[in-house]
Amino acid sequence: MIKKIEQPIQTYFTSTSDSDKRAFLSIFSEDAVVFDEGREFRGLTKITEWSEQYHFASKLKLEVINIREESPQTIITAKVDGDFDKTGLPDPLLLDFHFTVVNEKVTRLEILLA
Repeated sequence: MIKKIEQPIQTYFTSTSDSDKRAFLSIFSEDAVVFDEGREFRGLTKITEWSEQYHFASKLKLEVINIREESPQTIITAKVDGDFDKTGLPDPLLLDFHFTVVNEKVTRLEILLA
């Protein structure tokens, strides 16, 4: 059974799969930081650019597989699919999403291979 997750994290996954860009961006604090594929995206402007280019352009679909708490982070393992080059990637592609949430906003997100 999968545990209930905090609303901003739930919104991350539903808005990604639904391609709801406005809801997706609403969960991040103004000074949030995203780490993805070895790069850092700091602040809403950079996170918006990252989400357009790498997130929504690939029409990502995310399926939550596991949830664990490692205070102050919530780590979600998800199966990832979409329109991107899967050459050399594991099948299925499982990623760990390390969320830090403060005052109902994501302040830090690091995405790593599971």
